[in-house]
Amino acid sequence: MVHYFGGFAALVIPALLWTAWTGFAGGGERHVSVGLFASVFAVLAHTLVILFMLVTGRVLKEAMATRPFPQGFLVELNEFFARKKAYPAALIGASATAAAAVLGYAHRGFGIPTWVHSAAGCAAIGVNLWAIVHELRALQENRSLVDRAALELDRIDRETRAQRKIGGEVGGELAIEEERPEPYDPVRVGRWGIIVALSAWFPYLYWALIVWRGEFGRVSVHPWIEASALGFAIWWIARREARTAA
Repeated sequence: MVHYFGGFAALVIPALLWTAWTGFAGGGERHVSVGLFASVFAVLAHTLVILFMLVTGRVLKEAMATRPFPQGFLVELNEFFARKKAYPAALIGASATAAAAVLGYAHRGFGIPTWVHSAAGCAAIGVNLWAIVHELRALQENRSLVDRAALELDRIDRETRAQRKIGGEVGGELAIEEERPEPYDPVRVGRWGIIVALSAWFPYLYWALIVWRGEFGRVSVHPWIEASALGFAIWWIARREARTAA
């Protein structure tokens, strides 16, 4: 995740700087298009950090509940997630970017001076730089903990298998563990398909209603209609499989 976020961060800052340059160079539709891309991309990067930290925290907690981890590691793990270093930085970075983007339209509808949007945009660039540094540090610490937890899990599993093997041999039988894959759930797949089908139209509606103020003819339905069709196809296939299984 550190490498993926680093790649996102390497694009977020230039995109924000490009947005600022187009704004100071005269603004216009080019500034709006670049600013929309940069703001969505920045919010996406910060959101990925929050989701990744939540998922890894949940996975590690489940692992701790089912495996006898050393007490020292548990204390360190709890302290790391108690600090929640990445959450405030990611939330502030995403909020500053969204606020700057919203203020770009505020002077049209509410009469707010243009310099407010310019100041918010410059502040968003600084906040994103600060947030990205903190997020990278937190992700590196998180990766270190995950790697150590994986090594500890492998050690515990090896010891457990060795003990069961010895116990099976002593009793005249060799215990063999079979890993059972997670069962396929067509209902869950269908739920994700319908979510993709509906959410695919959100960018289209944003461009049509917010950017072009209701001029739907100026916005292409591609690739949103293809993504929505794919989601509905997944939902339909999963629905048939669920009915067949029932």
